[in-house]
Amino acid sequence: MLVELADDRTTVRELIRKAVEEQIRLLGVDVSRRRDMHDRQYLLAEEIQAQAASGVIRLPAAPLALPDITEAVARAHRAFERNVFVVFVAGRQVDRLDEEIVLRPGEPVVFLRLTALAGG
Repeated sequence: MLVELADDRTTVRELIRKAVEEQIRLLGVDVSRRRDMHDRQYLLAEEIQAQAASGVIRLPAAPLALPDITEAVARAHRAFERNVFVVFVAGRQVDRLDEEIVLRPGEPVVFLRLTALAGG
């Protein structure tokens, strides 16, 4: 996925915002792609707990409507702060939302979702 930035200097917060906006834009392009992308998503711990009370845990079955961008960005920022995912810029992990970063052409930016292994 490519995101367009006004400058090569930005913050982690802004980079995440731009990435979420682009992902939502891509979801709006093609309904079948939206379904495919949704199938690769995950539930948050609180969503799993809420569904567990009913005895069944499932992803929504119907294709999702496009999420609210402001809400999705806020959710992504909270997830970053809770270490649900990490961000690497040019091979270096960034730790704070307001950390300034410099993006250079050809240097990778990686968003990596963390998953706990069984046993700890």
